[in-house]
Amino acid sequence: MTAVIRRLCLILVVATGLLIGCSSERDRQWYKPNVNYTVEEFRRDRDGCTSKDNVLDEKCMKDHGWVPLTSDRSSAPPKPATNPRGPRYY
Repeated sequence: MTAVIRRLCLILVVATGLLIGCSSERDRQWYKPNVNYTVEEFRRDRDGCTSKDNVLDEKCMKDHGWVPLTSDRSSAPPKPATNPRGPRYY
C-alpha cells in the first residue's frame, strides 16, 4: 500500500510542477532606467494601470516611464558557421 501512495504523491508533485512551469502568463519585472524610484511609486503606477479585471496594461506602464526587465523577443537562432575558403565537399 505504501508503494502506491508514494507513486501517487510522485505523480501529484510532477503534475503540479508541470502546471506551474508551463503556465502561459509571464512574470514581468519593471524598472525606470536612470531614475531613482521607491516601491510606493511603483505600486501607485501599477495600481493605476491595472484594470478592474486585474489585468495590467503594459502600454500604460510604458507611458509612465516603466520598462519591462524581461525580454519581449525570442532568442535569435545562431548563424551557421561559414568557411572563408568556400563550402566543403565530402
